[in-house]
Amino acid sequence: MDNVFDMKDFIGTSTGDKEHMLGKFLYFSLSNLLVEKESLAKLCDEMDIPYTGGKRLSVADAFRSATGDIRERYPVTSGGETHIYLAYCRDNKHTADILSRELVKETLNQRTNQYEKLANISFDKRDHVFRCDNLMMDDVVDVRDCCRRAEELFELYQRCANRKQIETICANFLRSLDATKLSIAGHMYFVPKTYMEKVDIFEDFINLLGDLNRNNTPLMVNSFYIIDDEKQRGKMT
Repeated sequence: MDNVFDMKDFIGTSTGDKEHMLGKFLYFSLSNLLVEKESLAKLCDEMDIPYTGGKRLSVADAFRSATGDIRERYPVTSGGETHIYLAYCRDNKHTADILSRELVKETLNQRTNQYEKLANISFDKRDHVFRCDNLMMDDVVDVRDCCRRAEELFELYQRCANRKQIETICANFLRSLDATKLSIAGHMYFVPKTYMEKVDIFEDFINLLGDLNRNNTPLMVNSFYIIDDEKQRGKMT
């Protein structure tokens, strides 16, 4: 599946004579995915797609991912002048038992940006408690909401499959269809005629994944037929 398929001599179409079809061109985008593993396993079972749940995400990785997702941009116009503020989490000192980051507000200036600490966010591995301390209320940033979302995401990351894990499920299924990858960076594949009917199953799978995505970010999937036939090529031209 890692071989490159050169498409410069072929044409794509939404319809045509199946006798002359080579297969299907498939492309999809998974965006930022978080799907409950239990729901994902059930969906895979229903669609006969091999499920590889992977290992549970470590609390350290879940903590870093959750706090890393907290990033807000606030444009504020006052007196005819617009100021841009960013709220996000950055590293600070931590110990072997306590994971810690701090929520900061960055004011974008032309020369030197200003930084204000708004809260400490931590997780203690000994008592398994997620904490937000030293909260500083702010006129622009909803500090309590940022902390609340960080904690919710921390719980989600521990029980959900992320994009990387779901990409593995997709890659394994496409490998079973003898799919050839067309791009090193993107999710673009050529599925040969022998298995192209199963592309519909994969498209349904991606669409249903979108309904299960806890991040509510859009997913995209589409496909079309690939033809290499002079007669068909002439008709299409």
